[in-house]
Amino acid sequence: MEEFMKKLIAVFFVLAAVTGMLFANGGSQSKKPLIGVVTPAADHGFTGESIRHGEAETKLLAEKNGWDYRYLTANESGEQNNAVDTLIGLKPAVIILWPVNGDELRSAAQKIVDAKIPLIIYDRFITGFKGQAADISGDNVTIGEQMGRYFNKYFASQAGAGTINYLEFLGDSSTVPKERADGFKSTANKNFTIVQSFVTDWSSQKAQEQLETFLNTASRDQVESLQAIYTDDDEEVIGIVNAIKNYRGPAKLNIKLISGVGGRRENMPLFETSGLQGVDFLTYWFSPSFIRDAIDLGADIIQGKTPPKDVKIGTKEIDKSNYKAHIDSAEYKTRYSL
Repeated sequence: MEEFMKKLIAVFFVLAAVTGMLFANGGSQSKKPLIGVVTPAADHGFTGESIRHGEAETKLLAEKNGWDYRYLTANESGEQNNAVDTLIGLKPAVIILWPVNGDELRSAAQKIVDAKIPLIIYDRFITGFKGQAADISGDNVTIGEQMGRYFNKYFASQAGAGTINYLEFLGDSSTVPKERADGFKSTANKNFTIVQSFVTDWSSQKAQEQLETFLNTASRDQVESLQAIYTDDDEEVIGIVNAIKNYRGPAKLNIKLISGVGGRRENMPLFETSGLQGVDFLTYWFSPSFIRDAIDLGADIIQGKTPPKDVKIGTKEIDKSNYKAHIDSAEYKTRYSL
């Protein structure tokens, strides 16, 4: 009898734990509409900021409209697949999915569609997938195209002077870096030539290590031939700047332009004298607060509206001529409001 009671108590605590999981973070089994969100996990950087904005917007909308919500984060695609299964079991009115890697979430996305739950895919898309209610992201192709035109204008005096060598630093293998890089190559003049391409995993430290290795192992002629560095993220830029500052080799560096994407606060001092002497910087607005737009699309669906199928959030070009106006802008203040 005593052993039976112990087992009964154990079962009770398991059921209590499961119930707590269902109701945690705004989730519930009530009849209220439930808005579900799955994003990558992070406690810092762009993704960390995005999570803070996403959670804030989801909570705000749920409280305003009397909805329930569940906001789940996961480090890997497999964990995101499990998070999607959890949400499907709660029968939400909509799911907003920001994949770690879009193609690895294909089966999870299909499960959502098969369950007849409206799906919004944010930022990193699933190649060829058709069942979602909407895709939403920053306008990555336009960012790349504008960057290519800027490079053309910046190096216009050298247009007929042969090859302009540059290094390429990409965040990862997802659709975001590909769209930006493809956009750049579609508009940049044909005399721009990649000397070497790197994948940084969106890490400032990794970008720094990669450039330091290149500067210390490439030939002197190769190092001195570099005139530009293309990156698709502002965090990579910081690592690259550190590598250049640390360089003590025999080559005379001739880098004139370094590009990034983000328009983040940490990079604004680069437009001042605290940057690198003789080097200009360029970035494009891409904010962690963009995820609020994806959450808002989910809210529209719950309220009976039909969102556009493909939503691109606009960007703006930021260089030394307008970075002070960028710091004073409303969208910049929204990004740093949390």
